[in-house]
Amino acid sequence: MFFIVLTAAVFLLEYLIKGHMDRVRTLQQQRPFAGGKIVLKKYYNKGAAGNFLNHHPKSVCYIHTSALALVLAAWIYMLPKKNAAVAKTGLSFLAGGGASNLYDRLTRGHVIDYISFGFGPKKFQKLVFNTADFFVFAGIFLCMMQMIKKEG
Repeated sequence: MFFIVLTAAVFLLEYLIKGHMDRVRTLQQQRPFAGGKIVLKKYYNKGAAGNFLNHHPKSVCYIHTSALALVLAAWIYMLPKKNAAVAKTGLSFLAGGGASNLYDRLTRGHVIDYISFGFGPKKFQKLVFNTADFFVFAGIFLCMMQMIKKEG
C-alpha cells in the first residue's frame, strides 16, 4: 500500500507544482536562486529531453506511453516482492513522474518544465526540467542500485 501512495504522491506533487507554475509564471520569465545556480522559468516542451523529436509530439507520446506501460508492468510485478524496497521505491518514482509528464502530454499537448541550472556547459544550462524529471532520474538510479545489489 505504501508504494501505491508514494506513486500517487509523486504524481500529485508535480501536478500541483506545474499548475502553480503555469498560473504564476509567463513563458521564459526567469527567477534565479542560489546565486543564479538554479533558475525558475516556465517552458513548454513538446518533445522529449532537450527538445528531441520536438516536431513529432505524437511519436513522443507513443514512446512515452509505451515506456510508462513497461514501468507500470514492472511496478505491479515487484509490489508483492519482499526485500525489494529500493526497486519498488525507484519504480514508484518512475511511475509517478512518468505519469505526470504523460498526463501533461495528453491534456496540454506539452510538458511544463520550470527548473534550469546556471552552471556547467552551455548545453546543460539550456535544458529545462521539472520535478517529475528528477523523480524519474532518482527512480532509474534506485533501480540500478537494486540490480547492482542483487549481482553483488
